[in-house]
Formats: sequence, structure tokens, C-alpha cells
Amino acid sequence: MVGVEASQAVVLFITLFAMMVGMIFTLIPPIPGTLVIWGASLGYGLVLGWDKLGWVAFSLITILMVLGIVADILGGQFGAKLGGASCLAIIVGTILGLILGFVISLIGTPLLGCLAGMGGTLGGILLVERIRYNDWRSAVNATKGYLAGNAIGIMAKVTAGAIMIGVFLGRVYWGG
Repeated sequence: MVGVEASQAVVLFITLFAMMVGMIFTLIPPIPGTLVIWGASLGYGLVLGWDKLGWVAFSLITILMVLGIVADILGGQFGAKLGGASCLAIIVGTILGLILGFVISLIGTPLLGCLAGMGGTLGGILLVERIRYNDWRSAVNATKGYLAGNAIGIMAKVTAGAIMIGVFLGRVYWGG
């Protein structure tokens, strides 16, 4: 029986470690940290059995993960729109950010890829709006809107991640 409890403790430690990594990832705009937290809870349920985590808790964690990802994706675009960015600028910025982020991640590190992706997105929005308005101030305002929206998206992701971990801990330690 001691071996079973020890293995459960190891699985719980690995799960919580992965969840903390996921929380760190929630602070980086293009990385879906809530997906990492969800994956950790999925792994826990698969390894120890769903009676340990429960379908209700896992369903709630899943809903929160989806909400966190949606908030992350829509945050920047919503902010850019409020800042005056056109749909074209948002699309060009997003595509440029994805391409740069992917390429730099392949030849560099994932962290550099995230930074390059963010820089590409900001640069794409700035460039398109500069051409569109022929005015740096308007272009910078649109880019600032994108950054403000990303900040809101990050806050939503962090909140969703924290609640996900809270649901997990509540179920594992006090749920039964």
C-alpha cells in the first residue's frame, strides 16, 4: 500500500509541476498555458483513474481552458480594433507574427520564437497602419491597442489558469 501511495504522490508532483509551467506560459501571449494545465489534469486522470479527478471537475477545467485560449486569441485583435486597426492590419500582423515565430522557433529557441512572433505581429500592424493612414501617430495608436488587448487576454488566461488549478486541487485534496 505504501508503494501505491508513493506512486500517487509522484504523479501528483509531476502534475502540479506541469501545471506551474503552464501558469508561467500563460504570461507569454502566443503560448496557450491553459492547454498545458489542462493536459496535466488529463494526464493525472488517465494515470490514476477518473475517480480521483472526477468528470465534473475535468469538464470544468476543460471549459476554463477553452475560455482562456479564446480570450488569448481575441484579446489582441479586439484591442487592435479599438485602437483603430483595420482588419487587414490585424490579419497581416497575425500572419507575419505566426511565420516569424515559427521560423525563429525552428532555428533558435521557443522563447526567441515567441518574441519574434510578437515583434512580427506588432511590426505588421504598425506597417500596414502606417501605409493606410500615412501617419505614424495613428499607426502607433493601433499597435498600442493591440498591446492593451493582449494585456487583457493575458489577465484572462492567468485567471483561467489559476481557477483551473484551484478546481484540480479542490477535487484532489478535498473532493473525495
